[in-house]
Formats: sequence, structure tokens, C-alpha cells
Amino acid sequence: MVEMTATEAARTFSQLLNRVSAGEEIRVVRNGAEVAVIAPPAAQTISAARFREVIATAPAIDDAFADELRDARAAVPAPAGAWPS
Repeated sequence: MVEMTATEAARTFSQLLNRVSAGEEIRVVRNGAEVAVIAPPAAQTISAARFREVIATAPAIDDAFADELRDARAAVPAPAGAWPS
């Protein structure tokens, strides 16, 4: 892992973010002590098997919830057109 001082990180923050975006982890130190590790975000995925397990153990949807969902959908108008680019 690359190490840099807090001062260097502040002065080169844009380049630091580019490096992190490319997958690098940066340890930031101040007065010789580690104060932070800047790293890419962890993936937020689960396997298909785990997803099936979660869905299977979720509580059943009751009639009142289904009615509330229909009411909420009816209260929101349909989009006027395609998503803006």
C-alpha cells in the first residue's frame, strides 16, 4: 500500500482520487501516525443463492400493503417522456 503524508495528500488530492479510482489504496500519515486509508468502495453485491435465501425468509406481503402500494403508484403520474440524457 502506498503511503503519503497528509500534506502531500491535500496538495495532490485530485491525483490521489484518480489513483484510488484506478484501484489503489493510499495510507495517509500525519507526524508518522496513520490517520486514514483511502480506498475504492467495497462491492455491494450478494450471490444469487444469498438473494434467494433473503427473499425466501422475507415476510409475506399482506393485502393492506398491496393496497397501499397500489395507492402510491396511482398518486404518482407516469413520466412524460424518455429519461433526459
